[in-house]
Amino acid sequence: MMNWLPIAAFVAGFAAAQAADPQEVWEQAVKAKGGHERLRGVHSLAIFMKPAEVNLAGPPTNWLCVFPDRYFEFDGAGRSSARAIVVDGTADRVAEDATGTPRNARHLTSYERDRLVLNQVVFLLESAWLQPQPVEVRHNVLVVQAAGRTYKLFLDSASLPERVLSLPVPGEKHKVKFDYRLQHYRDFQGVMLPARVAAISGVHQSTWDVDYEIDAKYNPKMFERMPDLANGPEPWRMR
Repeated sequence: MMNWLPIAAFVAGFAAAQAADPQEVWEQAVKAKGGHERLRGVHSLAIFMKPAEVNLAGPPTNWLCVFPDRYFEFDGAGRSSARAIVVDGTADRVAEDATGTPRNARHLTSYERDRLVLNQVVFLLESAWLQPQPVEVRHNVLVVQAAGRTYKLFLDSASLPERVLSLPVPGEKHKVKFDYRLQHYRDFQGVMLPARVAAISGVHQSTWDVDYEIDAKYNPKMFERMPDLANGPEPWRMR
């Protein structure tokens, strides 16, 4: 009988030798997004999300991400009520206006802290303040770690992420904390960004057509105030 052990060992060794290097795959993804220098030069990002013409469209939504530790969200009425929220990680402050009723400010929860990191991973991959560490790659799935959490990046043929999964840390109930699908990349001032974004939570999906403003000018005092829905979806432009 033929001894298959040496052959199996050879095949396994050959596969290991041919396995992609996670760092190399990461560098290809960063280059496809715009390169280290360009990505680390982005300080703020305004994200304008209008309902896509699909069955599972999301509500009209505007975000302002001020890296690394602040963001604003204006969510139009959809499955949930309209709301405006400001998050300031340095001040450990979250303030919200839901359906025209401003609420008292509170401390950040793990959800907001995770979002501060996720905003950088989903839209930039890396920033001047966050450089994820690649740890594993299988086929087109690159696993990276950032700020104590693990992410799976599903890369397309151009090395751009078409899906980003945020995996739970030990002790969390849900198998996936965040799940974003990214399509129709376009060049915005040297950064490749998805013009269609879908967010999936359980059986719910929201899909948007998206436009961007890189390094949007904003009034930093907005993060010190209570948000007000009456100020509309872009209060950061107010003085």
